[in-house]
Amino acid sequence: MRALPTTTVALLALLLTGCSPEPAPGGEPSALGSPEPGPSATSEAPAETFTLPTACLDILPASRLSDFDAAGIVLLGGPDGLYGDDYLLDPSPEQQAGGVTCIWGPPDTELSTVTISVAPLSAAERPTVVSDLSISQGLNESIGETATYYWKLGDSDDHPAILNVIEDDSWISVIQTIGGTDSYAEAERIAAEVRAEVYEAN
Repeated sequence: MRALPTTTVALLALLLTGCSPEPAPGGEPSALGSPEPGPSATSEAPAETFTLPTACLDILPASRLSDFDAAGIVLLGGPDGLYGDDYLLDPSPEQQAGGVTCIWGPPDTELSTVTISVAPLSAAERPTVVSDLSISQGLNESIGETATYYWKLGDSDDHPAILNVIEDDSWISVIQTIGGTDSYAEAERIAAEVRAEVYEAN
């Protein structure tokens, strides 16, 4: 085989070098071709402490409670509810995990409007809870930055809107009796409000 001239070899080397991507300053190229931020660009979220509420009125902000009052929705079940923890025939899964379940609805019907639960969650309990939500209940799964969500939109006929927010140390769930896109969006807003009440920045 005839050897390539030295100038040709040098030209090929230069061309090949020009085709390889250069990492941006402060980071290496990721698998998608965009640089990951370097150490100077990263920031850690402030640490937070989860506190299990003992009363349903401590789960929601005053603004949400006022909205419930204006809509004629009262606290039916829960530690400080009209019927206490006897509203449910059996403890909810969240209650069995050591948490609280609070049920709001019109006072003149047995049909609840929204059920909100908060429970502590340990690393040992997490696999069982996740298995029940994803496999036994067949809920959809979405993974966020700090939590995994198990959910179902439901509909206005027979299926409620369901949202479970699973973090390292907590389990927040919201069930809207009447499901559908709007009800699920409201469940998301309520879950965010609950989280703001039960977590405190250190």
